[in-house]
Amino acid sequence: MLQLELGRDRARRDPDTRLLSAVSNALWLQRDSLEQLLYTLVAEQLILSSGTTRWLVRADADVRGAIQTMQGGELVRAAETAALLADLGLDADASLADIVACVPEPWATLFADHRIALRDLTFEVEGVAAQNRRMLDAGAAAVRETLAGLGSSLTRYDDTGHAVRAGHGSLLLDEQA
Repeated sequence: MLQLELGRDRARRDPDTRLLSAVSNALWLQRDSLEQLLYTLVAEQLILSSGTTRWLVRADADVRGAIQTMQGGELVRAAETAALLADLGLDADASLADIVACVPEPWATLFADHRIALRDLTFEVEGVAAQNRRMLDAGAAAVRETLAGLGSSLTRYDDTGHAVRAGHGSLLLDEQA
């Protein structure tokens, strides 16, 4: 038991530099992926704000692509982090803050910076995504209201040629007219 604890303490003081570097690289990729996702969400927001619906499908595809890239990077980060956690003797569910507490400088500072940047980017992404959802919901509600109003605002002509507002019932069209 004592030998196991000594082994863990030694690993915490002298982790494998290749593993530290691999985790740091994976975290840089995660940060870049989150930046790309934030960019695409802001671009989508600008399109929504402008009312130019023509580009919404493309903007949505860009957001979905950024999310897929981020998810792929997350798999790489998880694998690299698992190897480092094993080397450090930490539990598989240890956090980045736990890693910061166990690694020497300059790695502790670098990982702490990654942690702060990832947290801040995540909050920013969540905020812009929530704004976009509200804008999309408002746009969808406006379309529903417009479509619902169409049925009551249609005008037709009676047999004397006078305009009559159509009700919500069915409408008979003369195909020969």
